[in-house]
Amino acid sequence: MSHSLAVTRSTTTAGRTRQTVNEWFNRFVASDPGLTRLRLAVQTVVSVAAVIGVEWLFVQFAHPLMVSGDSAAVAAENRAAGVMGMMAGAMVVMVSSFAGPMFTRVRDGLLGLALLPCAMFIGVVAGLALQDVKVVALAVMIVALGGAGFLRRFGAWGFVIGQGLFMGNFLGFFLGHLTDVSGVGWIAAELAIGGAVAIAAQLVLSYPSRWSAVQRLRSSFLGRADAVAAATVEVLDHPDSERSRRRRHEKLVRLNESALMIDAQLAENPRLPVGTTAAELHQHVFAAELALANASRFARAIAVADTPDSVRTLVRDAMVAVVQRAPEPVDRIGRALRELLRQDDTSAQIDDGTLLVLHRFATSVIAYAQVLAAINRQRFEPYLDRVRSHDVPEQDRFAASVSLVGGWLPGSSAVSATASREKTGQSVAARLDPSVRAGIQMTVAAAISVVAGSLISADRFYWAVLATFVTFMGANNAAEQVRKGAFRVIGTILGVVVGALLAEIVGRDVPLSIAVILVSLFLGIYLMRISYAFFAMSITILVAQLYVQLAEFSAELLEMRVLETLVGAAAAVATVIFVLPLRTSRVVRVATREFLTALSALVTDTVRGVRDGEGGHRLEAVSRDLDVAFQALESATSPSRAMLRVPGTFGGVNQQWWAAANAAHSYARDLVADAQWCTAIDGPEGARLDDATAAMAASITELVEALAEHRSTRVYTRSASLFERVATELDDHGRLTPRQLVLRDLQLIDGATAALAKSADIDVHAVDTAVTDR
Repeated sequence: MSHSLAVTRSTTTAGRTRQTVNEWFNRFVASDPGLTRLRLAVQTVVSVAAVIGVEWLFVQFAHPLMVSGDSAAVAAENRAAGVMGMMAGAMVVMVSSFAGPMFTRVRDGLLGLALLPCAMFIGVVAGLALQDVKVVALAVMIVALGGAGFLRRFGAWGFVIGQGLFMGNFLGFFLGHLTDVSGVGWIAAELAIGGAVAIAAQLVLSYPSRWSAVQRLRSSFLGRADAVAAATVEVLDHPDSERSRRRRHEKLVRLNESALMIDAQLAENPRLPVGTTAAELHQHVFAAELALANASRFARAIAVADTPDSVRTLVRDAMVAVVQRAPEPVDRIGRALRELLRQDDTSAQIDDGTLLVLHRFATSVIAYAQVLAAINRQRFEPYLDRVRSHDVPEQDRFAASVSLVGGWLPGSSAVSATASREKTGQSVAARLDPSVRAGIQMTVAAAISVVAGSLISADRFYWAVLATFVTFMGANNAAEQVRKGAFRVIGTILGVVVGALLAEIVGRDVPLSIAVILVSLFLGIYLMRISYAFFAMSITILVAQLYVQLAEFSAELLEMRVLETLVGAAAAVATVIFVLPLRTSRVVRVATREFLTALSALVTDTVRGVRDGEGGHRLEAVSRDLDVAFQALESATSPSRAMLRVPGTFGGVNQQWWAAANAAHSYARDLVADAQWCTAIDGPEGARLDDATAAMAASITELVEALAEHRSTRVYTRSASLFERVATELDDHGRLTPRQLVLRDLQLIDGATAALAKSADIDVHAVDTAVTDR
């Protein structure tokens, strides 16, 4: 008996261990959609390690930039030449790791990576040739940095050329104490080695994995679906917790992000599950997201309702089964709940509204179980078949609502570009192409950082210039640039502390130093999207190790790096604030207009479906358009919301602005969900519904136009009472039927958009009165 009990306990413990491991693995997958961060970090570190090895071999056999002699000074100079050669190759592969994913076609990507060392070589030659003419050399560096901004106009090609020219010029300053233009042949060879390793890494590590992106993203989607269900269980356990409700909503937003990323990859001709088309996989993902969002929404309502313990237990068990990704138990519990609700003694204890919500919850979890089972049955082709190129017939190609940039959603780049080009009520000069604005700002900031950095240190001023350069990279507007500059300084300070400690521990042990560099680089790149401070910290640790190997390390040197970084970041921040600023409020207004336009289209199409009796069908495209616009708005407001310290305003936009837009998006998703079960609304009520919808669309248009004007006298007219009138005239008034839920959702959307209008300081009127609702 004791032996049997011990076996049982052992089995239980092993099961719990496996469950814990699976749970943490799912969290890991969910935190990194498509393992994009992990793949980039691994590729960069492997490439850097490879190029260091190849460059070391090149140094051992070719002895580039080395001089003859047995003195300690000659040995130190030769060691520095070897280290700098490795650094040149590492710079090529690091830039290539970020540039490669920007090209959608393999051929273009390979050509772009081949162009990078060429551009860097031109920059190196300019830096070496002008090292004795300091003023001209500094002017060239300013032009190179500003040119990187102007070259943004040409997308990935401009990025490669701009990065190459500036980083090459930066490297030329570094190499100036080792050689002059007579050594450019050796430098060209070292850059070519870096380019060859970068291309090999793309061919071996990056491009084959592009075909399996959908498979990885689908895993991330399911992991985030588990997180939504877990957050919903938390809401059921703690119905009064605002933190639990907020966490549940955040998980839903992240789930939507994964779904959009899958859609974007489906449009890029990826490998799909055997026997499945891109359109079918999109429908599965859309149905799964909608069903789970419905179940989570209904569970939130059930959490605060008065229901029997037996019913509440089944609701919770269903969501727990969703967390465990077990479609059979989910389906079984959903059906058991539905049968329980049909029993007279149970239904008698529940009011009609809650009873309908419970039925809808059961239907939603059953629908989720069915689509989850369908997804689980899908199998992808073997690896060798998957990486083999193939063509998809034109009629089977999938058209997505969004395209990825470097493997991620575009964020605020599109709305920032629109805001930059638009004429506003401020000044004609502020209406510029984004590349022109960036080029001017980067040139001004470079001039400031060069002058200020040179006053601090004539030998280390380029750290200030580098800090200015990276502050502008990957940032689209003033708020993003200010935040990145702050993270650059914070990360550098932390990197100085950790770098000094590691420098003392490692000393001049070359293998250990390389290991420290690779580990810190991996962590910095992997955590960079969480906070840029991690990447800045890792680069500072790398620099500390580099100077240890060059026998130039000192505490004063690291202090100088902090000071120069602070100067460079401050120059960038001051420039984006005072020179042709693209302010957050301006970008958010553009993002809000695009969101409202997508919202109006969704409402119109949904009501059209309700009028025709087709419910929520045919709404995938407009739903995804709204999701894309919402994600852009979320990204545009993210820096300001993150930096918000006290209640009030952020970036010129009231806090309630984001809350109202967030609510409108949630209500719109509820509308799509409720429309699925809605029967047709026809006759006089249908005609009134059309009038109410037209009134809402007109009001949203007024709001959109008002947001486009610097000062507006336009008015948002409420339409909620028109939808309420339709609801009262229907024969199901007083009951929580699908038709009534749809009409309630429309009223809530009107309320959210009216709140947004108030937050934007736009007058709001009731539909049947001239009295302003302020």
